[in-house]
Amino acid sequence: MTEEVDISDQLEDSVAGLIRSLRISKSRNYTEVNTEEYPLTDKVGFVTLPCGHQRSSDYIVAWFKYYLKQSETEFTCPAYQESQNKTCGRKLSYQDTCKLIPLTPKQREFLEENLAILAARRLCDFKPCPGCRSHVERQDQKNLCVRCTLCTANMKRTYYFCWQCQREWKGPHNNAVKCGNNGCGEKVVAPDPLVKCNPEFKQEKLRIEGEDIYPTKDKSPYRKRLALLINNVEFEYVSNRSGADKDEWSMERLLKALGYTVFTLTNLTAQGMTDAVQDFAKREEHVQSDSCFLVFMSHGTEKGICGISTEDRKEDIFSTDEIFKAFNTPNCAGLRDKPKIILIQACRGGEDGCVDVTDSIPVNGKRTEHREKDFCCLRSCTPDTVSYRNEKNGSHFIQDIVEIFNQHSHQDDVEELFRKVLKKFKEKHPDQMPCKDRTTLSKKFYLFPGL
Repeated sequence: MTEEVDISDQLEDSVAGLIRSLRISKSRNYTEVNTEEYPLTDKVGFVTLPCGHQRSSDYIVAWFKYYLKQSETEFTCPAYQESQNKTCGRKLSYQDTCKLIPLTPKQREFLEENLAILAARRLCDFKPCPGCRSHVERQDQKNLCVRCTLCTANMKRTYYFCWQCQREWKGPHNNAVKCGNNGCGEKVVAPDPLVKCNPEFKQEKLRIEGEDIYPTKDKSPYRKRLALLINNVEFEYVSNRSGADKDEWSMERLLKALGYTVFTLTNLTAQGMTDAVQDFAKREEHVQSDSCFLVFMSHGTEKGICGISTEDRKEDIFSTDEIFKAFNTPNCAGLRDKPKIILIQACRGGEDGCVDVTDSIPVNGKRTEHREKDFCCLRSCTPDTVSYRNEKNGSHFIQDIVEIFNQHSHQDDVEELFRKVLKKFKEKHPDQMPCKDRTTLSKKFYLFPGL
């Protein structure tokens, strides 16, 4: 058979070359900004994009990371263009970003390595060896049996692996189109945990309760459901949120299965979150949508959701009022009379969620106004109490929401789903109790998954 080539060193050299071609300067320190070409604003942390829109620098970096996650090497300006009545969409490259923003070494390393990997994948056919994780280039495109030279040397025997199923090879080596491992060559599709809605159920619900149900658009290319997910994981002054990646992955999978395009932005300051919700509220796709989801995961205090720069002497706090303000009737015409579902995983204070039972009667002084309507917000805990997160499995709040939506959204409306979440917390998590906040739904909102 054809000798395969271990290209770990060559690939590293190639990637390094690509990285060098991407850089604006050779220094690993902050890039010097050309203020004549792309002038910064007077506001600390803000930048002026070539299109003229001003946004916080952490928001721009988060958008670039989002596009990298979609295997795109350029990102587009997310600001709303008032004159054209649509999102700006002006493209910016990594070089443009470096001219705009003094990237930290960690940000620079992340962006450059991911850009280089995307470029390398387009140039050569390589995969990591399942034995040693070194990169190996396949020489014979018709042979799935690949020899790793490093594993062969380390194990003192010839080591082959299957290019297709990424396991050690079983069976004949020459002209191999399939190895002997169980399931090799079969397309493995993970079972979808989301129970789909029966069309007859939807028709019956609409027949009986049609006027009391928010209208939903049928699944088609013309339906443009959007969701915004903000996940703050790495903080400058407080502990990082280990396990938050599990929540992000679970929530993304659920929302995509429900038919939403998910914009996931990570590690934002309070200003970055403000920019994000304001831009998202103005997106023109909302006109062709029937609803939206807004998910926030971060540290929190009684004052709001923490940005990544929170410290004792300089609070970086995003007020939840900003969410309702950005999506209310005057400011978000595209979602007028449509459900806006808000999920917030964040502490609201430092008190324990369980106390001795008292006979005091809670007083609800909230008043619904038409300026703010069609919202349903579920927060991970009650005021002044903490939210809990498992460093390996994620938070109870997000994981339980995902589980209950997967199992029951085919037949329950959103408020009933939230009631089931609260019931599970009462039974399984006595130290914490989620609560609905500022809910102004005037009808039932069914997701009708799959339809």
